[in-house]
Amino acid sequence: MNSPTRYIPVLGRLTPTPPSAEPKPPDTPEQPRRQGRGARPALLADPFFGPGLAAVSVILWIIGLHPVAPEQLGGAGLVAELSIPLLLSYPLLVAAVVLELLRYQPRNWVLSCYTTLGVLGVYALQPAVEQVARLPVAWLHAGFADYIATHGDILHNYDARFSWAGFFSLVAMITKAAGLPNAIGLLNWAPVVLSGLSVLGVRAMAVSALGNRRASWLAPWIFLAANWTEQDYFSPQGTAMVLLLAALTLTFRHLVRPRLTEPVKARLRARLAPRSSPKARLVAQGAVVLIGLALAVTHQLTPFLLGALLLLLLLFGRLWSAWLPFLVLGAAVVWFSLGASEFWSGQLIQMILSPLGDLSSSVDQGIVSRFAGDIGHLVVLVTRIGICAFVVLLAAAGIVLMRRDSLRSWLLPALCVSPFAIAVAQPYGGEVFMRCFLFALPLLALPASIALERVITLVRRLRWRSRPSRTIALVAVPWVVITGLIAGTVTARGGNDAYTSFTTSDIAAATWAVERAHPGQRVDSLVNSVPLSFLRVGEVSQYEVDGYCPNLGNLPTLVDCIRTDGPDYLVLTGPQFAYLKIFDQVPAHFGEELTAQLEGTGLYRMVFRDGTSMVLARATPAQEVVTGSGGGTG
Repeated sequence: MNSPTRYIPVLGRLTPTPPSAEPKPPDTPEQPRRQGRGARPALLADPFFGPGLAAVSVILWIIGLHPVAPEQLGGAGLVAELSIPLLLSYPLLVAAVVLELLRYQPRNWVLSCYTTLGVLGVYALQPAVEQVARLPVAWLHAGFADYIATHGDILHNYDARFSWAGFFSLVAMITKAAGLPNAIGLLNWAPVVLSGLSVLGVRAMAVSALGNRRASWLAPWIFLAANWTEQDYFSPQGTAMVLLLAALTLTFRHLVRPRLTEPVKARLRARLAPRSSPKARLVAQGAVVLIGLALAVTHQLTPFLLGALLLLLLLFGRLWSAWLPFLVLGAAVVWFSLGASEFWSGQLIQMILSPLGDLSSSVDQGIVSRFAGDIGHLVVLVTRIGICAFVVLLAAAGIVLMRRDSLRSWLLPALCVSPFAIAVAQPYGGEVFMRCFLFALPLLALPASIALERVITLVRRLRWRSRPSRTIALVAVPWVVITGLIAGTVTARGGNDAYTSFTTSDIAAATWAVERAHPGQRVDSLVNSVPLSFLRVGEVSQYEVDGYCPNLGNLPTLVDCIRTDGPDYLVLTGPQFAYLKIFDQVPAHFGEELTAQLEGTGLYRMVFRDGTSMVLARATPAQEVVTGSGGGTG
């Protein structure tokens, strides 16, 4: 397209609008478009048709909800158990969004409502259909916060995350101030809150970077539809992501000139003062500094990423405050050196310096080694990679279109690619590429939204009655893209639910074992598929059997290993056996045979049972420490 894309005519524009794209004054009532040869069908142009579709989608989503127990799930996860009405709700909601964006003047309040419904539809799905909060690590974080609330200090030399305890300290303060016994009540709906704030952050960042245009609504929808990483659980990472987006929004809005999409070359030595007032710049600088300090004590990676993005803005001559990236990076380095010394003391070379530049290790741990399990789980893994690849390609298409429109700077592509540099520095326990995509997604959504906006602009210029097939084909592009991303994300986010979601019986078994164990005794599970560490953190040792018994699929070998190195209390639950079915292809009756053979040794006896959740107690004291256990709490 040779002419600039039309902005939505709203107040508060960030930059002057070219005369050729000047909208009507805000106080001038919109004139209805004539229903001539090129007009859309009256039904599609009706202002209530889109909201009606959204209302139908909400009804279908609610009707389609039904409880889903972990034992119903297989390798494909949650998506295989979702009802047809619920699945149909997503394309209807996306159709309402696309129809609203096709209007001459899209209604911001309507798009805000649609986006809220999108957040609830995607991220509230699992909390709505599952009995209790999922993911063992979320329960572990609640235990960390409870320890700080109880003792007023971190647990030293226990877990690396205590070296960045900002999030846990904040939760401990909130729970004590609110009179809550612990943070468990916050776990189930934390993904909805944190994801909703992140989507809002992407919307604010898009407005700051792109202006008030249709692309600034498409960007949060791309983020919403493609965020399969599930790092929005009750965690420091989820909170740090919200803070990162807030810092970037303030920077793009008040501290950057020219904007990322303006076709102007900038120079480091001749930076332009932002269009914001000096007071606004001062407030923005102070807020970004405070966010950088908060991130330094909260998360290992995020403050360094924020500093790197700010440094890129400075090197490309866009950032007004030359000192800002160095202060943010300096705070992260100081905290890592002093506040997190327990993490790296004695293992700096092994954990931090040795992996530098070893990209093959990151690829092996983050991609290759993860391709395991049955066919359903492999489909989930391919879906995750497909979403990542598609978003990158869509962003690349947007950048190409922007380059054709005389965008001279390579800043935006550099910002999009920069988070993937983390993979060169650290494999991050095999999660590095997932974290890279999460960090890059808000930035990739900016050029990707430009590409979809271009399609919508072409549709608005076509004459419906003269070219109906071409118009329908173009309208289908953003609808298919966003709907497909949502379908992939719903599949990917629920792909591990067979062994990461729990029942009330699982929680009851874990609670029973941990509460009855004496200080120093071990309470173990076969794999990390049951929450154990949300109670008595530091008092009771909690490991996984797969750390010291490498061959869980071989029943005789496993029984012999547990007889020798087994714990004082062994917690067995359905999700653990589901994990073994998916990754070790054990038979369906594996759990019953394991229990019977352990009881047959006379060394273990059943002391608790509720459905498929069991606790076996050891007759003789177990070893306090087992070599190769892996810690289970790290």
